[in-house]
Amino acid sequence: MPPPGTREGRDCRDHPRAPREEEALEKWDWSCPETRRLLEDAFFREEDYIRQGSEDCQKFWTFFERLQRFQNLKTSRKEEKDSGHPKHSIPALADLPHTYDPRYRINLSVLGPDTRGSRELGRNLPAERVYEFRRALLHYLDFGQKQAFGRLAKLQRERAALPITQYGNRILQTLKEHQVVVVAGDTGCGKSTQVPQYLLAAGFSHVACTQPRRIACISLAKRVGFESLSQYGSQVGYQIRFESTRSAATKIVFLTVGLLLRQIQREPSLPHYEVLIVDEVHERHLHNDFLLGVLRRLLPERPDLKVILMSATINISLFSSYFGNAPVVQVPGRLFPITVSTSPSSHTPRPPTGAK
Repeated sequence: MPPPGTREGRDCRDHPRAPREEEALEKWDWSCPETRRLLEDAFFREEDYIRQGSEDCQKFWTFFERLQRFQNLKTSRKEEKDSGHPKHSIPALADLPHTYDPRYRINLSVLGPDTRGSRELGRNLPAERVYEFRRALLHYLDFGQKQAFGRLAKLQRERAALPITQYGNRILQTLKEHQVVVVAGDTGCGKSTQVPQYLLAAGFSHVACTQPRRIACISLAKRVGFESLSQYGSQVGYQIRFESTRSAATKIVFLTVGLLLRQIQREPSLPHYEVLIVDEVHERHLHNDFLLGVLRRLLPERPDLKVILMSATINISLFSSYFGNAPVVQVPGRLFPITVSTSPSSHTPRPPTGAK
């Protein structure tokens, strides 16, 4: 037994272990299905960040297995380096610090069971292993959030490089002075994703953006929700036939033209909207043409309603004159160099029939 004044003696005195607990630690197996089930029941509940049986739960266990391999590799190297010297403590998972540093935590916490108060967990899982699992879970959540914020920072830099960024204030000022604004932007300028966010930042809380196809509504809602730090379904949502993520907190909704026409049929004045964005207005089909006709008659009755017409290839004079010479904001696109290379054909063409 080590003397009381040494570090080993203090650890044994402060954290006494029963022989049964020592045996459980030696025979411990993280890959045991029953062990994982107990840990999931304790840490992956319905109210937790990761739910049991979800995709995030599977990703965590993959991360946890890699963490174990990394720990074993570092432990073996440390033993080779310190061969002949006594080990002072059991190495933590992946050599993580025993005390989690809150400086590296991004607004999260893990609410797990108290092993002293949980009889089932305390009887089946040693407290030290539960503590290690909790630190590994915190490390995984930090890692995921740092990755997400890294992607978001890259996305913000890409947003700042979009051509429409220089025209955001101009679009808002023109919309403030006029009821209808035509935004003619070339493909790739960022109008479909950025204009709704400009309206959200300006304080508009009831914005509808129409799209000709359902898949565009879903993808744009997800993209705008991610860029604006609002998960789609809360402040940013979509509404298509037989499917909707719209709620009372939704401020921007992406919906199809046909669905907006159905809403006009029920409520002709559209009292729930402040701004209507008609995207891809150049696509001439029955729904779009009928919507433009309805909006032209609706605007005199709703002087507080704002309309933004957006398109890449638009007949500017035609749409502007149709809405009383509405102002036009023209945004250039981005051109990328194209290299055309040709290669000789691999076969010789056959001579025409009858040729000698």
